[in-house]
Parts: sequence; structure tokens; C-alpha cells
Amino acid sequence: MFAKVKRERRVINVTEIQEARGEPGALETLKGMGVTLKHLINRARGDDPTIYYPEERRPYSGRFRGAHILTTREDGSPKCVACYLCATACPADCIYIEAAESPDPMIEKYPAVFNIDLLRCVYCGYCVDACPEEAIIMSREYDIAAYTREETVYNKEKLMRRPQIAQSGLGYRPIKIDEYRKG
Repeated sequence: MFAKVKRERRVINVTEIQEARGEPGALETLKGMGVTLKHLINRARGDDPTIYYPEERRPYSGRFRGAHILTTREDGSPKCVACYLCATACPADCIYIEAAESPDPMIEKYPAVFNIDLLRCVYCGYCVDACPEEAIIMSREYDIAAYTREETVYNKEKLMRRPQIAQSGLGYRPIKIDEYRKG
């Protein structure tokens, strides 16, 4: 029914293009050497862009999204009420929660199991935004290293007690309206 129309294909000859452009001459070589010389002079003046990690660290914003922190109450129990909003909001499905009834009559539920798989996490902060109790926040910790996959699954105890957070500081967390108005 339909006739196939044969289209003429365009042939590109690379050698002809190279000959038309000409070989790189002395001007292009001098331009390249000038860039190198500029960087060498800046380095000699002390304009060193290198950061000597881990002795020096980059300053990151207070909104930086690093590893998670599970906040606690005064008595040491987690603020989390196992409402599953963080797990529902997580696009990577990396949060696993099992709820249990709390012995405290003022609290209905608490997380018996709270795990975050940091290898699956995309550090978007949706879990922080979804939490009504501000139980989960993020730190500025970005240098997370592990030898096995199991070490990257942070359980409830590891999320609540993190001594290295004092070094890196708190990161992304919900901003209160009063704090927003002040600054």
C-alpha cells in the first residue's frame, strides 16, 4: 500500500573537515600554555582551591541533607509515634517501621523497629517534612563509609545515639515559623 521511499544518505568525510580546519598552530598552543601559567601563578600567590580533607572540611549550608537522626525525648525514648508518614513519603522506600504499644499512657505507639537503609536513601528530606512530631531530622554528616551493606542499615539505636553528629552538626530539619520570621 505504501511505497518505501529511499532517502539518500549523507556521507561525512572526516579527513576533509580536518584539512579545512587546519592543524592546531602555535597560537592555540600558546593559549593552552597561558591557561596553565595562569593557574601556576594563582597557586604561587596562595589561591589554593584544594581542600585538604579530612583535616579541612567544606562549609555546608544549614539545610544540607546528610545522614538521619532520630530525636529523643527528655527520658531518652524516641519522639517517633510510629505514624508511618515518613515511610509513606519516602520515594526510595528505604524506611522500615514496626509499631508497638507504648507503656506510657500519654503515648499511643512507639517504633519497636525503625530502620533506614542509607544505600537506598536519596537524601531528599521528604521524611523530615512529613514527620508531625519532628522526630526525624538530618545531619550535615556526609562521609559515611562501610565495609558491608548491613553497616549502612541504621537501626533505631544507631539513629538515636550518634556521637559524630557533634562534629558535623545538625542539617536539614523543619523550620519553625518564629525562627523564619526572625532571620
